[in-house]
Amino acid sequence: MSLDLFKERLAEARKEKGFTQAELARRLGVTAQAVSKWERGNAYPDIELLDGISTVLDCSLDHLFQYEKGKKSYVTQDNPQYRAQIEVALLKDALEIRFGYGLVELFLAEQKQGFPQIHGLRREMAAKYGFCIPTVRLADEATCEPDEYKILLYGKEVACGTVVPDKYFVVNQKEQNEGDISVTEPVWNLPGIWTEQEKNAVSPLRFMMLHLEHCIMEHLQELFHCQMVAELVETVERKYPKVVQGVVPERVSYSLLKRVLLVLLCEKKRPIHPLIRIIELLDEMIDEKPTVEEAAERVAKALE
Repeated sequence: MSLDLFKERLAEARKEKGFTQAELARRLGVTAQAVSKWERGNAYPDIELLDGISTVLDCSLDHLFQYEKGKKSYVTQDNPQYRAQIEVALLKDALEIRFGYGLVELFLAEQKQGFPQIHGLRREMAAKYGFCIPTVRLADEATCEPDEYKILLYGKEVACGTVVPDKYFVVNQKEQNEGDISVTEPVWNLPGIWTEQEKNAVSPLRFMMLHLEHCIMEHLQELFHCQMVAELVETVERKYPKVVQGVVPERVSYSLLKRVLLVLLCEKKRPIHPLIRIIELLDEMIDEKPTVEEAAERVAKALE
């Protein structure tokens, strides 16, 4: 496998299909600048784009990444095991929770039920903030303490904590019963206890999800990329095509939209819905060439 060869194979496959960089970008939902960076070897596409690149160019990932020439057929060349190696080489998972063996049963039960806690967090954050978080990868890790969990961002640990699998957490409470365990929760450093009483308490998994939400918002600048913005725009476009078509990314680039949305989320502390209205507002002011800060300020005031 050769990542160095990727830029040459990508350019060859694009030209053989008769696509310009702008046309390939449009079909993938990214900017032409992103495709240009890939072909210059200055960046690599996100994992989520691999399927799209392979399908749009009718070219296997084997051909794009291997040293040998050979056939480019998607059917005969694509190998799931080899593709997994490519994905690992390109990009770590955006969000990951690793945990000790004492928490394995908790996550197995979550999996058997269809991940209700994780999906619940994604719905809550979509309603609260206006965007959907990436898929959360789960993995047990031998180096963790039995009841410890770690939250990783692109493979780098950003937070950790411990839970008691068979108890519930209550904030601002002191030990009242035998078996209660006093702790300080990791988000706001508030005192609390792990107890067997379920009333007014949160489960261990819910405890971890609340910690994960805090980490996501704390590191949003690193997580919130143009592909996420493109997917949000596509959602709006499906229902309101006339609002989006010809505006994003033609007039309002994904990069500009992303930066404005980040200012709204991180600095203005406000959600980014309704996105349809934000797009309309940016379209109305874009000819004035406002700075990102100016655009975000005007959008925030208009949405008050």
